[in-house]
Amino acid sequence: MKILPVAPQYEGFANSYLIVDEDSAECAIVDPGCYLENAPRAVAESGARLKYILLTHGHFDHILGAHDAKELTGAKIVIHGDDEICLSSEYYNLLTTYPVEGCELTPEKADILVDDGDVINLGSCEIKVLHTPGHTPGGVCYIIESERVIFSGDTLFHSTAGRTDNIGGDYSLLCGSLKKLINLSGDYTVLPGHNIPTTLERERTRNFIIRRMK
Repeated sequence: MKILPVAPQYEGFANSYLIVDEDSAECAIVDPGCYLENAPRAVAESGARLKYILLTHGHFDHILGAHDAKELTGAKIVIHGDDEICLSSEYYNLLTTYPVEGCELTPEKADILVDDGDVINLGSCEIKVLHTPGHTPGGVCYIIESERVIFSGDTLFHSTAGRTDNIGGDYSLLCGSLKKLINLSGDYTVLPGHNIPTTLERERTRNFIIRRMK
C-alpha cells in the first residue's frame, strides 16, 4: 500500500492523494480538484489502474477534476448522497460564489453513493466511510485502518476545522463530526484537504476549535 500526495494544479485548490494497492495494481484518487497534468502523471507513474474517484465533499476545489478523471480512465465517482447535487450545480459547489478564471463545471453523476459505515474495497485495502457533516451536508472522511490514516477533507485541519458559513454549512453538525473523529481509538495520521498533514492525537489536544468545544 502506498499513499502519494498529488500537487494541486491551481493555487488554493484541495490537497489530492493517490491510494495505491500494489498487489492488485488498483488505485484511487482522493479529491481531484483538477485533472490536467499532475494527477494523470501520478496515476501513470504509479503503474496502477484508477478505479475510484473518492470525493470527501462537493466543493468545486475538490471535485472539478472528477469528470475528466472518469472520462479518461473509467474510474467510478464516489460521494455521499447529500453532496451529489454539487456534481451538477455551480451554486451548491460554490463555483458561483467563488469563481475561478478558466474553471468551469462539466456536470457529472455519481457512480457510487456512500454513507456512514460503508466500506470501499481497493484490492486488499478496505477504505471505511465516516459521515462527517458540517462543512457540507455530505462531507465524509475516508479511513484506512490498516494504515491508520484518515483523509479528512475539509472537516479537520492542522489546528483548525472546516468553515460553516457557506451553503449547507452547520457548526453544530461540524462539532458532532469532530467529536466522532476525536473519539476514535488510538492515533492516526490525518491527511487534510488543505494545509499540512497532522495527527489525530495532536488535534485532540492542540486544535483550537476542538479545545473550544470541550
